[in-house]
Amino acid sequence: MSKKKNVSVKSIAELCGVSTATVSRALNNDPKVSETTRKKVLEACLNSNYKIPEKTTSGTRKKIGVITSVSNQDYFASLLNEIINFMADYDYTVINCSMERGRFSLRDSLLTLYDSNVSGIIIISGDYLSIKDILDPSLPHVWIDCNDSSPYTDDICTVTSDQYVSGCLAARALLNQNCKHPIMLMSTRRSIRSKERKQGFFEEFKRSGIELTEENIVEIESTKDGFTDSREAIRYLIAKGVEFDSVFAISDWRALGAYTGAISMGKHVPEDICIIGFDGVSLACKSVNITSVQQNTKRLAQCSCDQLMHLIKGEPVPNKHIVIPTGILPGQTLLEGNQL
Repeated sequence: MSKKKNVSVKSIAELCGVSTATVSRALNNDPKVSETTRKKVLEACLNSNYKIPEKTTSGTRKKIGVITSVSNQDYFASLLNEIINFMADYDYTVINCSMERGRFSLRDSLLTLYDSNVSGIIIISGDYLSIKDILDPSLPHVWIDCNDSSPYTDDICTVTSDQYVSGCLAARALLNQNCKHPIMLMSTRRSIRSKERKQGFFEEFKRSGIELTEENIVEIESTKDGFTDSREAIRYLIAKGVEFDSVFAISDWRALGAYTGAISMGKHVPEDICIIGFDGVSLACKSVNITSVQQNTKRLAQCSCDQLMHLIKGEPVPNKHIVIPTGILPGQTLLEGNQL
């Protein structure tokens, strides 16, 4: 007798021509899924002998929680979408709690998810030490871009992009453009990641014989409208006569603001001012094809989901601290041919 072929959510998704997340939503009776798609998914499950996961005694399916912020919406949206897709392969639904500065804290979001009967939680750009005292020891937690660093985080699972190398990559890209007077557009709210990025950026210039100082840093208040703040900051610097030939921004939206500000002051990009952003996943990056240090949100999500599933299953985690490489996403804000 031939052995039955294993059927997964991914197999059903391929048969139906939809994403694994859509299959999961259809099986969970999500009202956002059309009746036509729902029937298509159910028929595919029936024809493939796919066993639909049973509901728990509380009447809900397996689920995990994800806590995000609102300060970098494109990056968090990209991560969240990837997490939803990966967890759908494990037949888990994802519940998202978004922290809003001044309204919902990390603690509020965490307690809300605890009340939602989740099996585990992924926290993106959140603290560990500030919530350590209220963490539920019976639930697994994983951090993407944890705001605290070793040795305080040695016992938790973390995933992050290589921030130091990201700074080096941005500096090298500008040095290849013969830029010698860069500025870094940074937030007034410094984080472990921004400090490492700055260190890589400064040290790469130093290796080329250019000593940068705090005068090469332009700090902008962290707000939801980073685009406008960065645009006005660049306009002010140009009007004041500050000498700079390039900009490394902490996000693509700030890079777009810098681009717009430079253009509005009669400067040409990249002939007069070279600009490089950070993230490489936003609409801002795509709007005018901004050169950017691109984070691999798919790998960040996959690694965090793998860690979480090991913890949920009670298995040892092969690697508790994962660092994901970044790369340069070429664009029109650096001269062609010298962007890598």
